[in-house]
Amino acid sequence: MGVKFGEIDSAQILDNEFRIIVLESALDKLTRKNPKFVGLTQDEIENIRENAAEALKKKYPKSGIEYKRAQ
Repeated sequence: MGVKFGEIDSAQILDNEFRIIVLESALDKLTRKNPKFVGLTQDEIENIRENAAEALKKKYPKSGIEYKRAQ
């Protein structure tokens, strides 16, 4: 078990950072290989962010995580 930041273990933070880098690299490669790629709307992105925040709230209920939709 590593150092904890609130409810979050430092190993989880490193795992998350690794996953983000992989995801960003995969998305970059997909968009470069598909020039006719139709991206997401801002509303779709906001929905994804809200869903991610809800998942984190469930995983870390004492963290006080809150996401406010962009206006």
